[in-house]
Amino acid sequence: MRLRMKFRHRVVVMSVAGTLAVVYLFLMYTGLLPKIFSSHEDKLKKFMDKNPLSFSFKGWKVNAGQCRADFSVPKDVIATQDLAERTDFNTYVNGLYNLPHAELKDAAYGPNLRPLSVIIVPHSHLDPGWLETVDEYYNRKVKFILDHMVRKLHLYQDMTFIWAEIIFFHRWWESQSKLIKEQVHDLVKSGRLEIVSGGWVMPDEASTHYISVIDQLIEGHQWVFETFGIKPSSSWSIDPFGHSGTMPYLWKHSGMSNMVIGRIHQGTKGRLALEKSLEFYWKQYWSSSNSDDILCHVMPYMLYSLHHTCGPDKFICAMFDFRKIPGEPEFSIIQPITKENIVNKAKELYEQYRLKSSLFTHGTIFVPLGDDFRYDHIEEWDQQYENYKKLMKYMNSKPEWKINVKFGTINDYFKEIKNTEMSSLFPKRELSGDFFPYSDHDKAYWTGYFSTRPFDKRFSREVETRLRASEILHSIALAYSDYWNVKYKFLQRAPRLLKEARDNLGIFLHHDAITGTSKAYVVEDYEEKLLLAYDNAMHVMGSAAQFLLTKGKLDNDPSILEPELTRATYKQSSMHQKISPTKEGTRIVLYNPTSHLRSEFVEVIVDSVEFQIKDSKRKEVPFQINPVFVSGTEVDRTVFEIVFLTEISAFGIETYILQTINRTPKSFWSKITIYNSEELIIGPELKFEQERPRHRGNLNEAILIENSQIAAEFKPINGLLDKWIEKADNKTKVTKIMLDFKQYTSRGSGAYIFLPTGPATNMLQGTPVVRVIEGPFCTEVQSVYVHLYHRVRLYHHPGLQGRQLFIQNALNMFVLNMRDREPIMRILTSINNEKGSFFTDENGFQFIGRKRHPTDEQYQSIERSYYPVTTMAFIEDGKTRVTVHTGQAHGAASLERGWLEFMIDRQLLYDDERGLGEGISDNKLTMTKYMLTIEHYDTSTFEDKFTFPSMQANIINEFLNHPIQKMYTPINSEIVSPNFVPLKQPLPCDIFVVGMKSLYKADLSFNGTSLVIHRKGFRCGYPSDGLQCPSTNVNVAPLFPGVLKGSVRETSLTHLTTKQSKVNLENLQVPPMEIKSFVIS
Repeated sequence: MRLRMKFRHRVVVMSVAGTLAVVYLFLMYTGLLPKIFSSHEDKLKKFMDKNPLSFSFKGWKVNAGQCRADFSVPKDVIATQDLAERTDFNTYVNGLYNLPHAELKDAAYGPNLRPLSVIIVPHSHLDPGWLETVDEYYNRKVKFILDHMVRKLHLYQDMTFIWAEIIFFHRWWESQSKLIKEQVHDLVKSGRLEIVSGGWVMPDEASTHYISVIDQLIEGHQWVFETFGIKPSSSWSIDPFGHSGTMPYLWKHSGMSNMVIGRIHQGTKGRLALEKSLEFYWKQYWSSSNSDDILCHVMPYMLYSLHHTCGPDKFICAMFDFRKIPGEPEFSIIQPITKENIVNKAKELYEQYRLKSSLFTHGTIFVPLGDDFRYDHIEEWDQQYENYKKLMKYMNSKPEWKINVKFGTINDYFKEIKNTEMSSLFPKRELSGDFFPYSDHDKAYWTGYFSTRPFDKRFSREVETRLRASEILHSIALAYSDYWNVKYKFLQRAPRLLKEARDNLGIFLHHDAITGTSKAYVVEDYEEKLLLAYDNAMHVMGSAAQFLLTKGKLDNDPSILEPELTRATYKQSSMHQKISPTKEGTRIVLYNPTSHLRSEFVEVIVDSVEFQIKDSKRKEVPFQINPVFVSGTEVDRTVFEIVFLTEISAFGIETYILQTINRTPKSFWSKITIYNSEELIIGPELKFEQERPRHRGNLNEAILIENSQIAAEFKPINGLLDKWIEKADNKTKVTKIMLDFKQYTSRGSGAYIFLPTGPATNMLQGTPVVRVIEGPFCTEVQSVYVHLYHRVRLYHHPGLQGRQLFIQNALNMFVLNMRDREPIMRILTSINNEKGSFFTDENGFQFIGRKRHPTDEQYQSIERSYYPVTTMAFIEDGKTRVTVHTGQAHGAASLERGWLEFMIDRQLLYDDERGLGEGISDNKLTMTKYMLTIEHYDTSTFEDKFTFPSMQANIINEFLNHPIQKMYTPINSEIVSPNFVPLKQPLPCDIFVVGMKSLYKADLSFNGTSLVIHRKGFRCGYPSDGLQCPSTNVNVAPLFPGVLKGSVRETSLTHLTTKQSKVNLENLQVPPMEIKSFVIS
């Protein structure tokens, strides 16, 4: 008998089924469907089970004495952080800060008047670009200054001159006759023409990286030594806008024993003067010896121009500027020295000299006689010399004045004061720290330029990275060319390309270039030069890689290798090239420019997905396929990003072949989830797993991305980071960490000055499209606003790559009205640091403690608490440290407990009256890059003046700032070796190869290989697991096969002085934090 369901029963069943269907659709639409209904995790597991990855972990342990746990500062050393606490930062008459001079009657006419020696130092400050381009300055002014200098110093046998910018001197020298060169040689040999600093430029000290600073210093010093046979003894850094603690170390180890600086906070100058410490030995916080110390002189007045150098009264000093050129504004008011006025004039100048000398403990002062681009008219040489000679003769004849005035150089000055060094007139004072931020007057702080024109700051970092990588590979190619006895054919072109790249990057280190403080058209000229350096470096890298992979069997000029990352024009950011897999096989070449094993996931852009990847052992490699979007919600149907694992030995090269196939490859199509949009457009032929767009679903449920080590939560409403979760020993540790974007509104900001109206306000407008891309090798969250693209990626790597979040921002300030706005990226955490305290790096070399400015008790003057960051900044409490690694220079601050913020761009309509004459309105779309990490101490140590990163942080920073270099070629020849492995054993984790480059003489002939090594400092108490470095000797001998014993010597930083001959490359001795230089002949 057949059972028949009654009507009411059928209604109930249908109702239940309908309800379940509605619930299912609702859960699927809102994303609340339990994971049991999702196939993504199952697919991931099956894919990984079928394609297991192998990771190298050899382990690394800290040797006793290498890490640092003590961060105390000796009591007799002046710490600049403490100096600020006892400084009077108030301004007085005309917005100026106070300098504590003696009373005139005591300084100039007192009963115990001491003898005074005054050295007049003629000079001309020469910017390689600012209001005009470097070429315009040279053609209109600089070449005439040098022409006149030779003529007039030959005529006036007691006149002197100093010169700093080698970029100009080198250019002028190339066009001079033999007679002129001989005359200049005589001037240098006699000491009347002194080369000060000797670098290619006078570099900025806030935004520059120490790698490039050393590079431009080597270029300048090598040329000076080859040309004149001299070694600069004094640094002359009078115009950078604040001074770093790194530069004294570099100057000292380059062979200089003295330095002069100018632009530090005028209030700080007042305090140093009060403590009779305008001259001190600049000591490194981390150094316990005196070998790193250098004698520093602080110019006491606001500027280096002669209106500000003779004494405290700039109006009186201006009367002793005797330049009188028809058509110039001062022409009618200049009064030359005559018999009628010399008595009064000499008395006025004498009193200024005496007042200036009251700021120092000894009886010698120097008075710079010059300004920007002075002595470009031949008349000025006569006017200054003849009038000062009259004054000297009169003043020196007054026995009651006890004064001797003469022309001289900086070297003359330091010789004189060091004669009194051991006496009570010159007590030895030691200072550690730096001099940021800078203020000249009116409590205006020069903290804006830390972030001005980030496009160019990012551009220069990419050039620096690529140039360093190409120099190293080129040096290795040269060494193996000799070892294999095979001609390196590209050697004929490489020296010129490298020299041009070094010079152009060196120009950009100038303190009005990388700072972003030049005229807009001058900035474009810098950008054109950076692009040339960028391309030149790539040509050299490609040819060197090709030579090493083929042992010279394939002509490497031109190279068959193309760069994967290029810039179409100097106005555009770098872009990934689209690679086409072929049936024959397209070869990808990956080069590791560091001295450590690199195990990481890499990505490239391709135009198809039906291919296989084979590594250097010709094993098939699995890869993840990610979408490339053409709009906020539409996926490109012809372009894809692929992600795969690579492991590359130190300075090694690995090749991978992309070959089209007819079968299913070892690939995984990632999953795409869209929030805040009702559409997601994906071509039907694309196999991306997708979830229905979530427009009004349960947006309170966090987006979670995770790997085996960490997890991160994001808010679906904006796609911004909200929480950090660490996994260890089956436990989780949560750190509250929120990321946000704000903006300051200007009330007087300009290229140099940062002056906001008040606290930052919301920058984000509207609701973004939030995209989540999930796969086996990486997962990321993308927020797409109208004006901002924000991306956070987490790699699924069990090593260090998997312990950080990779962050990218692309901001377009023209889409919305962002005029007179200064946007920031702010991170808010649960870190219980002291309010306003954090740490920043200095030029990528060392780390210094920062704190709120002493005058900002209510945290109202935000601009005073901004500091420069080059590669890294962090906040910490007694247990945890949050670090942000930066791929470009920024200004940063910690305004509240647990906060850390970075200014990411600036668009300013008005000039800040510091000489530029225009605002900043040439903003470009800029991709800025960061890495975020959280670490925990195993022991608590208090540190506030300085510290070190962990060893893990040092290595992670290499991922960002020294990425794997990628090349490709459609030519798959058997001649090309699958890999090149110069070092079987990587160097210790704390060893960083700053540079390895060929030295060239002026005629571009080879002059040895430069090797510069830094042993980085690192803090004790952090985990060291995940590091893939041995704890062995520093053995670089395999990089130079066939090098004879005795052909390696240790030198000064710029290779001008030999410290030790016959150095053993198998066991280089480099103490912690020190930089050592070597030359391999």
